[in-house]
Amino acid sequence: MTICIGVKANECIVFVADSATTLASVDGAGSPAVTRVYNHADKVFNLFRGQPVCAMTCGLGNFGTESIATIAKGIRQRLMSGETTISAENYTIESVIRFSFEVFLAKFNALDEKIAKASSFEFFVGGYSHNNGGNEIWKFAFIQGNVVEPQCISGVDDCGIIWAGQPEACVRLVLGISSQTYEVLKSAGLDDAQASQLVHNLRQASEAPLLEPSMPVIDAIRLGEFLAQTTSSFVRFLPGADTVGGDLDIATVTKYEGFRWIKRKHFYPRDLNGETDHVS
Repeated sequence: MTICIGVKANECIVFVADSATTLASVDGAGSPAVTRVYNHADKVFNLFRGQPVCAMTCGLGNFGTESIATIAKGIRQRLMSGETTISAENYTIESVIRFSFEVFLAKFNALDEKIAKASSFEFFVGGYSHNNGGNEIWKFAFIQGNVVEPQCISGVDDCGIIWAGQPEACVRLVLGISSQTYEVLKSAGLDDAQASQLVHNLRQASEAPLLEPSMPVIDAIRLGEFLAQTTSSFVRFLPGADTVGGDLDIATVTKYEGFRWIKRKHFYPRDLNGETDHVS
């Protein structure tokens, strides 16, 4: 499992993700059972070197024998090789995520049907389109065998916080409710309209205004880091496996500085190899 956090302010987009990747099997009752957790997965990617474009993922950690990190690096290589119609002079965030979607869709369609229907996968691309003043975040997903095509979830005029993976800590902290509130209200006898209205009213009364659109870049970074660290600690004390954990990888994109790593893990000491940009 995972926690992925996106913070979108006027000046930047910040993507933060943990490093846990969970291996699961099916127990005798047919329910998923965690068999192992590794804490060194890559979930934040520099998707188009030299451009203010960043990607982030949660859910399924590999398609067949390829990890998401390997597939993302392949997308980056193709975007930069000139083999597509997308270039540094004409790209948009929409064109980048639609190209990424086609690559992942082909691999999703090749999955065993049982795996596809039992899995979820989300992929986010955020940044600035060429010659566009504002930033935006797009997303596509494969949820239990269903395909959610690319859509803009935060446009150039929007600012906010997004989360994915295991969001319960963020939902409770930021929205002031549980992710199960709607279902609890339905089980208490409210119809869809009544439950939705009450959830809306509860959010208006309890939502914490943590994000200010004009906040400086460093504060947006610290906010994303705080929410990811809080989620990791929250999951640690819940019953069951620590399915959020490991180092946090943090990246930001700004209009003029482009893509920048803020924090990321390295699997060898830098003094052993002169290449420092090797993870994603």
